[in-house]
Amino acid sequence: MNLLKPILLRSKVSLLTVALWGVVSPIALAFSDTQSHWANPCINQLSSQHLVSGYPDNSFRPQSTLTRAEFAILMLNAFPRVEPTRQAPAFSDVPTSHWAYRAIRDAYARQFFSGYPDGSFQPSQPIPRTQAIAILANAANMSSSEAAEVTLHRYFDDAQQVPAYARRAIAAGTVGRIVVNYPNVRQLRPNQPTTRGEVAALLCQTLNLPRTVPLEYVGGDRSLFAIPPEMGGVSHFSAGLATVYVNGKLGYMDTQGTIVIQPQFDEALPFSEELAAVRVGERWGFIDRTGQLVIQPQFNYVPEGFSDGLARVFTNNGEVGFIDKTGQFVIQPRLYSTTAFSEGLASFSVNGNWGYMDKTGAIAIEPQFRDAKTFADGLAPVQITSGYWGYINRSGEMVVEPQFANAEPFSEGLAAVEMNVADAPNRWGYIDRNGNTVIPAQFYLPNYEFRGSVLTAFSGGIAMARIGDQVGFVDRSGRWTVIPNAVALHSVSAGLAKVNVGGTWVREQTGCTHSDGCFYSINLQGGKWGYIRVPR
Repeated sequence: MNLLKPILLRSKVSLLTVALWGVVSPIALAFSDTQSHWANPCINQLSSQHLVSGYPDNSFRPQSTLTRAEFAILMLNAFPRVEPTRQAPAFSDVPTSHWAYRAIRDAYARQFFSGYPDGSFQPSQPIPRTQAIAILANAANMSSSEAAEVTLHRYFDDAQQVPAYARRAIAAGTVGRIVVNYPNVRQLRPNQPTTRGEVAALLCQTLNLPRTVPLEYVGGDRSLFAIPPEMGGVSHFSAGLATVYVNGKLGYMDTQGTIVIQPQFDEALPFSEELAAVRVGERWGFIDRTGQLVIQPQFNYVPEGFSDGLARVFTNNGEVGFIDKTGQFVIQPRLYSTTAFSEGLASFSVNGNWGYMDKTGAIAIEPQFRDAKTFADGLAPVQITSGYWGYINRSGEMVVEPQFANAEPFSEGLAAVEMNVADAPNRWGYIDRNGNTVIPAQFYLPNYEFRGSVLTAFSGGIAMARIGDQVGFVDRSGRWTVIPNAVALHSVSAGLAKVNVGGTWVREQTGCTHSDGCFYSINLQGGKWGYIRVPR
């Protein structure tokens, strides 16, 4: 038994701006000794964002190691908003005169990591890869549902060398794709000192900086993703393109992960009807598939793209109107709530009641519902005063009687609904256009505080759905297949499903009142989003 093993503690933090060891230069410069280094793109991007710095001689020294004291400073710089939660002890080898005395105490107080059981901190010890990876994995709230031993032995030939105290964290970091092994991806080398170049690569992976670390050196599953998280995909695919985030800007990539419109926008939405809404500075406009602006940035906000030839836009004073593809207003802006058009109708609210208007702005279905969603397949889900949801046709006639606790629009002839099941509340299934149950109510969230999605609409005969803690695919027959290591679902489109791996669902307090006590929600933290192929 190793009595000197360090104690690693999980820290509940969010990933914030990082400034690495040393003083950050106001101008990012190419380092003299990194051009041929395997992590050069990562180091350069961190430098361009003023997140890393080098030495006075313009070197970065990627092969040099970091001490535990230096890593303590790194963690404080990386997570400056974390508050202390405990008192630091007097480490036997860190006198008040030590140059990193305050940093070590502050790092301990914030539970980034601790000392050794003998009361020492060993500040001058080069930090082993095991400790660096485990600390970052814990800080990033990485998790894995699989036994650590299974994960480690599947992906690393030297898994037996991982100390017992770090196995769970290293396994979670592997699932969360922060582990980087150069030159052999199957050699973790857990007890070797970590170099500055390796720490830069670990940070790029932890901070989700896309296209900075060569994929062949990223440890973990190499078959799950068709487009891995390192490609930077953000949205679902529409018209064969998805938004991609690279170096602080958004562009578009195709279903192979190739960038086809260079990242240059401050915000960007998926393509719809051959155009996409983008934000340049403070204003929104629209581009075509070549990336050219066809409607100049002029709107205060655009919530989605074109639908039925019209796009919903917001003006400076908060009014909402609809424009055509020349950028001209077809329905003049005014103060009201509305959704996008679909099948020639858009829902809108007047005095708390929802109805539908046509593409001229005239009322087509009188406001009478408590809530109303978009039309699809000729039907729209509406909520009546009792709180139940049903479906109306384009004439406003109720064709599926209100009986559901919640309901979503149809897609491919099926609609997701929350059914009232005895002794099993909050269960979701799918119905057809006649209101008949096609897929029984079997999908649900782990509990009512959970803020994740239960299921998605069907696309290509496949949807994603959650059964408690597990995420899987469901086909039109109701057959459900679990997706390994997936903790959250996003969307299915173009034969690709966007899922999160390695993330952790964390219970957080959202507020308190004297009469009702405190309220909580369970939200996703950390992990990586990528695209997987849907089953055929």
